[in-house]
Amino acid sequence: MQNNQSIQKNPQAIVIGGSMAGLLAARVLSEQFERVTIVDRDQLPLTAEPRRGVPQSVQPHVLMTKGYRVLEEFFPGIGKDIQAAGAVPLDWGKDFLFFQQGSWMPVSETAVGLESYTCSRPLLESQVRQRVKQIPNVEFMPGQRVVGLCGDRNTIQGVRLQQGSLAPQDYFAQLVVDASGRSSQAPQWLKDLDIAPPSAMVIDPGVGYATRRYRIPAEFQPRCKVLLISQEPPDQPRLGYLAEVENQEWIATLGGYGQHYPPLEGEGFLQFAQQLANPAFYQAIAHAQPLSPIRAHRATANRLYHYEKIELPSGFVALGDAVCALCPVHGQGITVSALSALVLQRWLQQPQQRRSLSLKDASLKGASLKGASFQKQLAQSNAFPWAMATGFDSKFVTTKGAISPNWVAKLFQGYTGRLSERALHDRELQLQFIEMAHMLKPPSVLFHPRLVWRALF
Repeated sequence: MQNNQSIQKNPQAIVIGGSMAGLLAARVLSEQFERVTIVDRDQLPLTAEPRRGVPQSVQPHVLMTKGYRVLEEFFPGIGKDIQAAGAVPLDWGKDFLFFQQGSWMPVSETAVGLESYTCSRPLLESQVRQRVKQIPNVEFMPGQRVVGLCGDRNTIQGVRLQQGSLAPQDYFAQLVVDASGRSSQAPQWLKDLDIAPPSAMVIDPGVGYATRRYRIPAEFQPRCKVLLISQEPPDQPRLGYLAEVENQEWIATLGGYGQHYPPLEGEGFLQFAQQLANPAFYQAIAHAQPLSPIRAHRATANRLYHYEKIELPSGFVALGDAVCALCPVHGQGITVSALSALVLQRWLQQPQQRRSLSLKDASLKGASLKGASFQKQLAQSNAFPWAMATGFDSKFVTTKGAISPNWVAKLFQGYTGRLSERALHDRELQLQFIEMAHMLKPPSVLFHPRLVWRALF
């Protein structure tokens, strides 16, 4: 982190959206701006409660090791706070049971250093929100709906806010950050200003979720803290995810590709679980006490806006799910948002942006924070998780907009498939896959000569 005392700060930044991406963006912006305002249409809860603006909050959320490390970088000691609030610490090499290709992946007897926590989304978000509220120059403006951008083709100078049925009002800032998630209206707002909106790529695997909370039986002796019975393209569309969360509860989720949606009533839910590739999920919940209704979630398409390809006006950027929304079955969303915040931090620290940030024109006429370079850097950051999610989803013939792999992709998939088979009996190789999946290492790690030798011989 840099020394904030050496920075001549700009007056104002606005973040649209108070969820994870918006909170992390505000943390970064607080280093460079005198005041940061987070605008959200919800009345943000004081405790760990689901809210209307995050309809998927009752579904499971995975905090990957990379995402957790970024959170610790931004908020030192937050892991202890999360655990004190009820989150369950886990090591992904020791506490994760993964059934794939007809076999269980090997599990380490001891921790391997891939730490994170398993908890509900509302608990995690509330802890991050409490940390952000402690930053003196960050303020929240709840119950306000952004209905447009202020400015012209060259410069965005703020947002247009509406509260209830009152007349909209303009709220000015030198930088506007769209972190409003899948519901982002920014492409339309840009179009309203006669700015060509970004094109969108949509790859929809037709995944549907059904989730229920259970009391963990007192007599149950778990072998793990997180269990996944994986889907297998092209012929096994069903999956089961079971994770220990706060209050001695399980969050149990069933899912299906190609609109193989799990039922939303108890008996059908259990029958669907019985049809998974392994009975472990069903056996765990069959006699556990249900604590919640079964809740569905089907807004799961992969969608990517190509902001890096348009003439973006100064004073505006977009990040998180507002740019790159991934099918949640891959568990990448929170970590991708955390990486987006790191990209924003690096961008603001670059010399040309630091010169822009030295402007003291409160009327914003001199604003020159050109977001085009940020969107290009963000596109590079999003490329790997996007390729991982869409490459896998495209293997199901039912996926709409599926990407047909070229010969290079086919060669890579064949090679990684062989490595994956070897990993069923090779613990070191499996750890390389886990580190790559958790975005701790790039895909190039799989081409280390030692791993190539193991794959071929």
